[in-house]
Amino acid sequence: MLHPTLTNAMSAQRLALSLVFAAALVAGLVAPPVRAEGQLLQVGPGRTLTRPSQAAAVAQDGATVEIDAADYAGDVAVWRQNRLTLRGIGGRARLRAEGRAAEGKAIWVITGTDVTVENVELSGTRVRGHNGAGIRAEGTGLTVRNCRLHHNEMGILTNNNPASRVLIEDSELDHNRTDTAHNGRLGHNIYIGRIAGFVLRRSYVHDAHIGHLVKSRAKDNRLYDNRLLDPQGDSSFLIDLSEGGRAVIRDNELHQGARSQNRTAIAFAAEANREAAGQSLQVIDNDFTSDGPSGTFVRNFSVAPAQLTGNRLQGNVRPLVGKGDVR
Repeated sequence: MLHPTLTNAMSAQRLALSLVFAAALVAGLVAPPVRAEGQLLQVGPGRTLTRPSQAAAVAQDGATVEIDAADYAGDVAVWRQNRLTLRGIGGRARLRAEGRAAEGKAIWVITGTDVTVENVELSGTRVRGHNGAGIRAEGTGLTVRNCRLHHNEMGILTNNNPASRVLIEDSELDHNRTDTAHNGRLGHNIYIGRIAGFVLRRSYVHDAHIGHLVKSRAKDNRLYDNRLLDPQGDSSFLIDLSEGGRAVIRDNELHQGARSQNRTAIAFAAEANREAAGQSLQVIDNDFTSDGPSGTFVRNFSVAPAQLTGNRLQGNVRPLVGKGDVR
């Protein structure tokens, strides 16, 4: 057992060090302790953080940012932290860019790793390059869940990151378009770059203008249980897997209107080396309706045979153009 005098001296020393640290902290000479994983930031009218961009400036890795359901006009942000969860609370948080964009790219530019976006609506961005997105994904690993992205020039646009994977589920992407008559650029609801993998499931994608509903250059593509519809519009391909890769398209509802710019619903490897190894396409149990005088369900530009099984086609439709097997 320590002598009482020694114990009292140690306690006094600890107290003195605490007072010195507190004084330095107040004076701004040292940084406050970094909080552990699990930081919670709350954003909304009447809160300390009133706009999502303020949370983006102070969030730490692993933070959860809860954004009250409200309109956030002209608010754009870059999210650089890793393992973030950005979530609308009490309904969807509505970010209306009103023509603004972070870094001249998007409403939200996400550069961190393993970021999840939930229950958020992003609309109305425009940029000089005519590819302003609701979300620009520049990091590694993104999940978008129960969100709506509409009336931007691009809905979701990713960089070419060979290590990244993107999951979009239970979401709606529509009316993302640019003024092609003046600048010759296409706006797509979803445009996935050269990444490792892309999954789209249980989502409603519709009403692009001249561009595609879904365009992907990912090495692996999985599209399940979606509604990809443009019965009245003038979009091009419903699904464009422009560099092929491995793909499974299953249990989707597809509808291409008579005004479509391209009479093909699904295009595979149109911009790839036809002889590239490792390509495969399975199209299974989908419902496709084609309006107008004629249409093509799948156009396979690859030498790898496509496998079409159990699909239900309505209208004057050719099931397959290119190499493959139709059952």
